[in-house]
Amino acid sequence: MTGSSVGLDVPPAARRQRAMRVLRRAMLCTAAAGLAAIAPAVHAANCSIATTSVAFGTYDVFAASPNDSGTGTVTVDCKGSSGEVTLSTGQSGVYASRKMTSGANALSYNLYTSAARSTIWGDGTGGSSSITAGKNATTTLTVYGRIPAGQDAAAGTYTDSVTATVTF
Repeated sequence: MTGSSVGLDVPPAARRQRAMRVLRRAMLCTAAAGLAAIAPAVHAANCSIATTSVAFGTYDVFAASPNDSGTGTVTVDCKGSSGEVTLSTGQSGVYASRKMTSGANALSYNLYTSAARSTIWGDGTGGSSSITAGKNATTTLTVYGRIPAGQDAAAGTYTDSVTATVTF
């Protein structure tokens, strides 16, 4: 015998059952593959934050206008979420009037959310507001500083430490 094969005599009912099992397995595999294809990818949200200092330069105690020369930046990069950007009170402990110090001497100032310098940038308490940074974007926010006029400040280098925080 050439070109022959050995065949098994399988009854028609058994062939149908086997064919149905193979078909069911194929359908289950296809359904599982289909679910995997439509399931969204889940990534953890994350944000990073970087800052530049607010530098006012020289304060003139005789000037009739406030010193509005100080600006800095807060750069926030959020992926998968937007972020709420807050600033701390610094060493004063209150938003109403932040304080810079030079030894025992103090100089009042504040930080604002816009160039109009009408909304204090804080955490949403004590008359302050926070800013929301965009989702899936790098956002650079300007910090606007103001030292009110009419302060009798001694000569010196005045500093404060304010913490910028992004919550997402």
